[in-house]
Amino acid sequence: MAALATPAVAQNIVVPADRAWSESGCLVKGLDPNGDGFLALRAGPGTNYAQIGSLHNGDAAYIYGGRGKWLYVENGSMNGREAKFRGWIYNAWCEFYP
Repeated sequence: MAALATPAVAQNIVVPADRAWSESGCLVKGLDPNGDGFLALRAGPGTNYAQIGSLHNGDAAYIYGGRGKWLYVENGSMNGREAKFRGWIYNAWCEFYP
């Protein structure tokens, strides 16, 4: 996941002005393994922003804000391991947890 190793400043990630931990998270579920099989992690809230990484079924992310159906997330787990990342994901493939 080399795209996530780049410093966030270099990626020009849009960080919400009202960024705050929501005590909620997203467990990625429902992605079609016969389709793309991933949920794009983007630099901003929309498909017009660059993809900077990807999450897969079973990965999780902490929610720190949102715009419409887009969630600003930071850190979580990937492939069952703690991971450091930040960016935006579309909420349609999230199972929300407290």
